[in-house]
Amino acid sequence: MLHVIQLLLPLYIVDEPMMPADNLHAIIKAELTRYYGRCNAHTRSPSGGRWLEGHLGTRDEIVIYEVICRLLDAEWWDWYQEVLESRFRHQEVIIRALPLMSL
Repeated sequence: MLHVIQLLLPLYIVDEPMMPADNLHAIIKAELTRYYGRCNAHTRSPSGGRWLEGHLGTRDEIVIYEVICRLLDAEWWDWYQEVLESRFRHQEVIIRALPLMSL
């Protein structure tokens, strides 16, 4: 079975909201391409999210990366999620796997 892995990553580093994380994104795209042979990045118009944190609202812009794989290596993805959280200085980045059925 094929899976689509989606990584929802922040456009900016947390401590530096006015500084895009372009270098990090270039590294991530290269890593995913090297590991999976290809990588799609939805970067044209970053998606946005909003959530409440205490009394203040927080907003984040994200870029979505996708890779397709046959075997889902959950241990590797757990490790890579920790790497990304450290790089972006986020408590949590979302990585999700969806089954892929060609029509």
